[in-house]
Amino acid sequence: MINLDTTNKNQSSIMQPLHYFQDEVLRPDVINDAEFKSIPFIDTNEHDSIDNANGTAARAFLFLDADENLQIATPELFCKKLKCQELDKIKVISIFGNTGDGKSHTMNQVFFDGEPVFRTSPEQSSCTIGVYAAMQREQGVLCLDTEGLLGTTAKSSKRMRMLLKILAISDIVVYRTRSERLHSDMYEFLGTASKAFCLHFTQALQAMGNGSTLGPAVIIFHETHYTKPLESSVEESAEDKLRNSFALLNYETNAFSSLRYVGIQTDAKKSTNFKKISDALRLEIENTAVRSPRQPSVVFKAMKLLNQKFAGEIIEKAINPFPEQYFTCGAHCESCSRRCQRSMGHVSDGESHFNTQPCNYQHQYENKLYLCKACYNNGKEIVVSVRAQSQTDTAWSGLAKYVWKGDVIECPYCGEIYRARQYWYGNKSPEASVVHVQVVHVWKGGNAALRANAHSAQMVLDSVNSISEAFTNISAPWTKAISGMLADKVAPSYWRPNQEIILCHACKRNFEKTGMPKHHCRGCGEGFCHTCSQHRVPVPARGWLQPVRVCNDCHQQLQRKSDTTPGSRPTNDEGDILVRKYGETIYNTISSVAAVAIDYPREMIKDSARPAYWVPDAESPSCYICKSVFGRVEELELAKQADGRSKHQHLGKHSKSNGSVGGAGAAAGSAAGSIASTAGDCRRHHCRRCGQAVCSSCSKRRMPVPERGWQTDVRICDGCACAVPSATSNQGASSISSAISDAINGDAGTQSSERRRSESSNSNNNISSDYRNGNAIASACNASDDAKAKTE
Repeated sequence: MINLDTTNKNQSSIMQPLHYFQDEVLRPDVINDAEFKSIPFIDTNEHDSIDNANGTAARAFLFLDADENLQIATPELFCKKLKCQELDKIKVISIFGNTGDGKSHTMNQVFFDGEPVFRTSPEQSSCTIGVYAAMQREQGVLCLDTEGLLGTTAKSSKRMRMLLKILAISDIVVYRTRSERLHSDMYEFLGTASKAFCLHFTQALQAMGNGSTLGPAVIIFHETHYTKPLESSVEESAEDKLRNSFALLNYETNAFSSLRYVGIQTDAKKSTNFKKISDALRLEIENTAVRSPRQPSVVFKAMKLLNQKFAGEIIEKAINPFPEQYFTCGAHCESCSRRCQRSMGHVSDGESHFNTQPCNYQHQYENKLYLCKACYNNGKEIVVSVRAQSQTDTAWSGLAKYVWKGDVIECPYCGEIYRARQYWYGNKSPEASVVHVQVVHVWKGGNAALRANAHSAQMVLDSVNSISEAFTNISAPWTKAISGMLADKVAPSYWRPNQEIILCHACKRNFEKTGMPKHHCRGCGEGFCHTCSQHRVPVPARGWLQPVRVCNDCHQQLQRKSDTTPGSRPTNDEGDILVRKYGETIYNTISSVAAVAIDYPREMIKDSARPAYWVPDAESPSCYICKSVFGRVEELELAKQADGRSKHQHLGKHSKSNGSVGGAGAAAGSAAGSIASTAGDCRRHHCRRCGQAVCSSCSKRRMPVPERGWQTDVRICDGCACAVPSATSNQGASSISSAISDAINGDAGTQSSERRRSESSNSNNNISSDYRNGNAIASACNASDDAKAKTE
């Protein structure tokens, strides 16, 4: 009987071949898979039983586990594991790549002549978890085999951090990829590694005495089967193509000391030829110009330092497989940047933007919503707002209450619940007493009610101004006639009566047409405009001992002889001008008091009530559309004459040098008219839609502006008046007509509706362009009318 005792290892047994057949049965069948022919698998038990008796290869050991924990405690133990001396000099070579691309097999073939130092596996699960290390003593190289990217793990962020730290302590980095074309994950990993090295690792490594500021040399080892790898040409090398690809993806490789590409094409039925990558690595190992070999203890201390500095748990964010951004609305809250959760196109269906997450309050958006606290406690959400006047107040009474008692909050059920200045002292804020605060999202184009609350004080001023302007326009002729008649009653006898003064005595300008006020020269008594009577000198012959208004001719006469009696009007005695002097004194006193008591507080109220989007007065000296300068008619006339004189002098000098006097005169005349002449003062108004400063002639239209919070008819400029119909009614009519035509005509109606929408869109673009330039308002209106006609 045959003895099958297997305890004696030297004893031969006839059953020994059975182990071979048993192992062959357990091996997976990969004969028909040509892709994996070049990677011989090493069974786990075989790897664990590798013997180093002949000294040709050393078994790899775990350097870092998956939780970034160092498995070696001290530099001495590290040298012992590597079986090297502490004074030996080594270079660190690490390999990276996606899981299953043959990183471990590449290290075995290149550095250990195919010896299974690093473990490979035929299983679907990754065979390298963490980082394994092995020493190649002949070349003085420490080889690090890393965990593959894109492998199944619940700690992908921690794995990425571990790989980046390994890359930071390496002298040479090999990125191994087996793909027909270079994938974006390679560019992402190397670009991230370069950025991390520059921002974080360089400073940490220099702190421990590592003077090099350059990272490792990178070699991209690319193997294909059916496509050609990158090839160098006279114009551009393969490395240049790689750098262009990195730049195209907004990645940088500044941290790497060099970047090299090694590409091979392997037949699917043949094994991989590692000669090119071996030669490239040999050259980098021998190159000490940038990074010299280091002692093993230095490498260990660098790894330990980075592992201590960059450690801790990382919150892993679960990847949402459903692409929300493909189908949800693209609107974002301006305050918290959260995205609308409704589907695309919900606005056209009449649904507003919505997000269930709470918003953050920002003062610039005023995204607080006030709810009546009494009603809120009773289960009702009644929105209230801070306004300048209550709903039952008139414009004048509302303004008086606003000046005296401040803002008001009214509830439809509870009535008036708050006044800002209800008491002399001790007034509480509404949030602490009568309202419940709710922070709401700020969507672009929405929240008109919130903006309307901010404009409530300006609305009160607008209503008061409209009433006062109406009274002023109605009573202006009578007021002017009465004031002229009263002025004649107290005027000196040598003054020409106001009813006889139609034209300026000097420049012959018509006072009625130009809107300029009449002034009497205290010397001759004739009527002049402000431009022709700006001088102030005493006229003792007429009884005016203090400087008073005189015309230009009288000013010249008085300059030559101060006691002369200018003009041809009859002389007068001193008592003739006493009534006028007293009247002027009283008028000037009342005007000064009115300026302090009325005009100054009014300007303060206007400044506090002005909406934030209005252009400040200091930044808008002229009309945004017609470029007319704002100001009183007298100031505008002076500015016009000064501008005309300066340009006339400049053009006169230019014409003398060119010999064209006539052309210069014509040019000066046109230049002098650059400041528009208007009948009366040119007042500044603000368009409620765009906020630009415009004159009365360019802002005659009135309509609501709901997107700015103005729900009633308010002043808008001509540019906005021409743009609004094409942007609202035309689009609405276009959508309705398109729906009807699509339902009736089918494809033909669809094509016609698309053509109409295209025409309307082009018209809107033209209008907005003209509006931004502030010119060609008539062309904008015509374009809007044409688009409207085409739509109808």
